[in-house]
Amino acid sequence: MRKTLGLCFLALTLIAATAHAQGVFLEKGQPGISATAGAAAIGTGWTASVTPSYTYRGMFDVGLDVTRYSYTKGDANGLSAIGLMPFATAYFTRSDDGPWPVSISGTLAVQRRLFMGNGAAPNPDGWGLLLGASVFRRVDFSSSIAGIPELFVGYDLQSITWHSTTVDAGSATRGLGQKTKYDHNMRLFLRPNVAFKAEKITYTVGPYVGYQAGFAIGANLGAIF
Repeated sequence: MRKTLGLCFLALTLIAATAHAQGVFLEKGQPGISATAGAAAIGTGWTASVTPSYTYRGMFDVGLDVTRYSYTKGDANGLSAIGLMPFATAYFTRSDDGPWPVSISGTLAVQRRLFMGNGAAPNPDGWGLLLGASVFRRVDFSSSIAGIPELFVGYDLQSITWHSTTVDAGSATRGLGQKTKYDHNMRLFLRPNVAFKAEKITYTVGPYVGYQAGFAIGANLGAIF
């Protein structure tokens, strides 16, 4: 019965997502392969994504965040995009393995966004850079349930290059022009993470609230194998 419930829970995590490094749910020395999924409403629209990742000994994460964006505000209003974002997270200190009362990690990610929905006009191109840090602490409620409150602060650089086709009436020639806009923002998230350990699989729940190009709210669900 427990295994059946676990498989149903994992299936739900594959619906939609926003990326989240899973090393916060592991202790130092623990490896893990994880799949995370969730959804969010952000300042410019909403997102859905899935994120496979690998954690090496609870000290280093590498993963790939695949995100579907639907924009309802801003310059990209009415467009959608697929974002591919490889990321790496390093855990500099663990509260359960040293004198520090909290754990600290740093994340670096680079994103490529492929826009769709611009009609006959050329679709824009997008790139992004995320550099952030997390402060968190693990609190074990029982042998199978743990809470990990986390604060994430990051610098978010986004660029969109818009393409336009121009026509010279005198010579009947066509040319391609472009203009790139850079947005410098911050990300600030408060995440009351919870981990549930069932046999060899740890299930994770990571709701969050904060700021990402405006007010943001969302949740991540995942499993660590």
